Amino acid sequence: MIFKKIIRLLIVLFVIKFTCNSNLFAQESVENGNVFYDYFQFKEAIKEYEFALRNNRTTQNEAHILKRLAYSYLYTFQYSRAEAKFRELVLLGDKKANPNVYLDYGNLLKIQGKYNKALDQFNYYNLIKKADSYSAFLLRSLNWAIKNKDSVKTNTFIGVTNINVSGQSLGYCFFDNGLIYAHAKDTNYNEFNTLFDLAFIARIDSVTFAPGDDVVSDINFPFNEGSPCLTSDGETLYFTATGAKVKEGEVRKSGSGQTSTDGLSNLRLYSSKLENGKFSIITELPFNDKNYNFIHPTISTNGNTLYFVSDMPGGFGGLDIYKSTRNVDGTWTTPINLGEKVNTTEQEGFPFLIGDKLYFSSKGHLGFGGYDIFVSTIGNNGTYSNPQNIGKPLNSSKDDIAYISDKDGMTGYLSSNRDSDNGLDKVYYFNRNYTPKSNQVYIPLADTVKVTLSKVEPEIISNEKKQLTKKKEIVKSPSQAKNILPNRDTNFVKLSNVEPTLKKVTIKVEEDKSKSNAFSGKTYLVTSAYFIFNSSNLPSDLSAFNEVVEKWNEDKTATIKIIASTDCRGSKSYNLALSKKRAASVKNYFVQKGIPNYKISAIGVGENIKDVNCNDCNECNDEMDNNNRKVQLILSR
Repeated sequence: MIFKKIIRLLIVLFVIKFTCNSNLFAQESVENGNVFYDYFQFKEAIKEYEFALRNNRTTQNEAHILKRLAYSYLYTFQYSRAEAKFRELVLLGDKKANPNVYLDYGNLLKIQGKYNKALDQFNYYNLIKKADSYSAFLLRSLNWAIKNKDSVKTNTFIGVTNINVSGQSLGYCFFDNGLIYAHAKDTNYNEFNTLFDLAFIARIDSVTFAPGDDVVSDINFPFNEGSPCLTSDGETLYFTATGAKVKEGEVRKSGSGQTSTDGLSNLRLYSSKLENGKFSIITELPFNDKNYNFIHPTISTNGNTLYFVSDMPGGFGGLDIYKSTRNVDGTWTTPINLGEKVNTTEQEGFPFLIGDKLYFSSKGHLGFGGYDIFVSTIGNNGTYSNPQNIGKPLNSSKDDIAYISDKDGMTGYLSSNRDSDNGLDKVYYFNRNYTPKSNQVYIPLADTVKVTLSKVEPEIISNEKKQLTKKKEIVKSPSQAKNILPNRDTNFVKLSNVEPTLKKVTIKVEEDKSKSNAFSGKTYLVTSAYFIFNSSNLPSDLSAFNEVVEKWNEDKTATIKIIASTDCRGSKSYNLALSKKRAASVKNYFVQKGIPNYKISAIGVGENIKDVNCNDCNECNDEMDNNNRKVQLILSR
């Protein structure tokens, strides 16, 4: 009997210890998730929050975790998973869920095509909170969707292509016998935020493409590239890129006027001339402003009017469509907002101009769910007609964007996540003048296009074949004016300023020389990198971090320990949070370089570890503070 009691006591003690450890790990995951969420790294945040939810589901933090998870899934367009988390969140009751959550949940249900359930959420929102103009618009749009949900144009064919846009379409344009488009620089875009490059693919038939000539390799920005458009003569390419120098391996320095006042490298518009079969001679457009984004260009047939999207002041909310006209002397006029008929308090994007028709995507006009494609006719006096929804099957209840068409306007391409529960976009070919057979709405028939291909591999494009050599940094999304849906360029719009550093990273290596290409026994590589005051951005010189990656690749059994600290300025709680952000930034960099999560431990210790100690914080000079703002990396096996 005594023996049984002892066994029971040991089991109880083990369970208590395991539960305590599990709770500690879960709490750490919540904190890590908060850091990733604050950095707009939603895919990384999801992993941390899900772990915390599995291991420490308490009334104290359950609402916080569920809300963050719901929006993380929403912002990565994983609508089914987002719906599940919103459902759990609203079931907690009004004391746990902010009233806006019911509005966001309703709109998410609309995107899923669950119109009646969406109506319930909108009505409940109006019951617990006085109806406002925005909820009134959502109800009006929902009623429109219910009325038009079965009105499908049967003379329109739509079929998926094999174009791999890495899960997030950033636009494309016709060039020669194919398309110039944007794809991810990394192959792990399903798990982590990534950066995008321009490339060219040749068209075999309407839905089949293969790698073509390398016509855009001279457009070589260190960070993001996308949203291409071409002049009618095929000689000038307009595109979007992060505001950084074009020269290989060189980035704009902090304080050079290239970053915004909040330390972000925003997107800008550039042009490139075709010379000897390649686009080169890159020019930045003069109306760019470092504090705002300029994306999604499209050019008129005569090449003198450029339409684009921006979040500059003076708009109606979020991203609006603007235009600028080229003067006789080649200069560009100050951009003009297209006005409230086209632009709304929501997001507009992906304008495409053909003749007097302006196509664009929006979620601020009456639509089926997420982003729909609309068309407005441009009058002789520069006015714009009320935008018309182009209807189904080109639009769906989910996100439909990046519409382009041939000169006749009957055939072309668009992007959509209509067939995906994990938020991945696909590119679709459409024919608006197709006669269906029998009772079929669409038949997967591709028009054959006669082309002469050069340097084309007869297989589906695979980004995994590309050698990834460019640096990858933390990408920030724009602020969300309303939490319904993020800008479609979540991974594309803003890039954190990674330039500032006070001290060049130094490396001390103690290594067993008995093996030249691998670690032997207990071998350590120690690296110290230093941050600027109140910043968790990585240094611009990443050579030390890359050295750690190289050493780890020599022996993948090794582990990396990250210890981040701060100076003593500010409160201890603030410094602890800042050090955790620094540790998370470094860990994120290593993960994106292919090192598994479980091989890396990252901790922030605030001001508790000091290389240069001073008894009173007020006695610390700048040099002492500089030495204490660091992250230490320890590679061992």
